[in-house]
Amino acid sequence: MSPLELDRLSQYNGEPLYVQIMRILEEQIRLAYWKPGDKLPTQQELADHFEVSLAPVKQALRELEKRGIVSPRQGRGTYVTDTTPLFQELIEKDRIPSFTREMAERGREARSIVLTLKRIPPNDMPKASQQLELATDDALVFIERVRLANGNPLALQSSYLPYSRLGGIIQRGLKGTEALSEVLRDDFGTVITASHQTITATAATPRDAKYLKVPIDSPLLLVERTSYLDSGNPIEFVIDRRVPEFNFAVWLRCS
Repeated sequence: MSPLELDRLSQYNGEPLYVQIMRILEEQIRLAYWKPGDKLPTQQELADHFEVSLAPVKQALRELEKRGIVSPRQGRGTYVTDTTPLFQELIEKDRIPSFTREMAERGREARSIVLTLKRIPPNDMPKASQQLELATDDALVFIERVRLANGNPLALQSSYLPYSRLGGIIQRGLKGTEALSEVLRDDFGTVITASHQTITATAATPRDAKYLKVPIDSPLLLVERTSYLDSGNPIEFVIDRRVPEFNFAVWLRCS
């Protein structure tokens, strides 16, 4: 697989460059674009593609090596050793993930700290643009929040919406006590009816440590979710970086 087919890096997902590179490579491996024994692109090819120096590429490969996903071979490059699939799920309509609802069901008070609410160009978050099937002349609404339960931070969440349809939320604003799904439904007539998400493990970055109050490199859950309208069109892409305490039940929709 050519590096040119990989996602690009983004300055709007709150992750260091090496973490973004690591996640992009790992996702391609988990989704079987590369198989055990396949050789990865060279470090220079990856650096050229991601438009970075060699340092974050080398660090990303070292982290993947620590996890047993890749293995360097002296003078020959880096090869894939593990392609265990990501956990994936299609979620029941009535159980679309909602932090506010989940916390209420546990008797906890949900609140958010809104860090960012703004419009960004589609190329600044290529994966979100791809998942939302964004038109070339459209933009993204980027919302970053710390999600808290009884005052304790449980997740650092980045949400992306198509600006052409939901750009009005920037002018409206979003309160820390409001559930985004309810705002989309009540104010914009946008009802999510299905979601597909992948779940894997990751390690806390310095930014995670700052907002989630955890040590750097401590284990986190990484949840990526694309949500859809009844028409089947994607409407929201979310990246959740969750502390292990924030576990949840999975409800699957039969098809």
